[in-house]
Amino acid sequence: MSDSSGVRGLTADECAKLIESGEAELIDVREENEWQVERIPGADLYPLSNFGQRRPQGSPDKIGIFHCRSGRRTYDYFRFFELNDYKEVFHMEGGILDWKAQGHPTES
Repeated sequence: MSDSSGVRGLTADECAKLIESGEAELIDVREENEWQVERIPGADLYPLSNFGQRRPQGSPDKIGIFHCRSGRRTYDYFRFFELNDYKEVFHMEGGILDWKAQGHPTES
């Protein structure tokens, strides 16, 4: 779904379905210290603080889903994520907090 700012978000459950089907890649934009404490299995880490120097390549046949802790960073910086080569880009609404609240697994 898209809001009036053009930011396209998906719920944690919608993200999980796309990831499980192989249609999407999950990118974590939190910082390394946050990643070390807890992360979503299979997510790739690309800290927002280094995003100008190191960003995911993207794939024209995959959806890119970006997540952070609560969804605020991925909402605020959504335009950065659209610059990758994914066929579509979304942010995970509610971030890893909603992911856990919906019963999806994390690891540390």
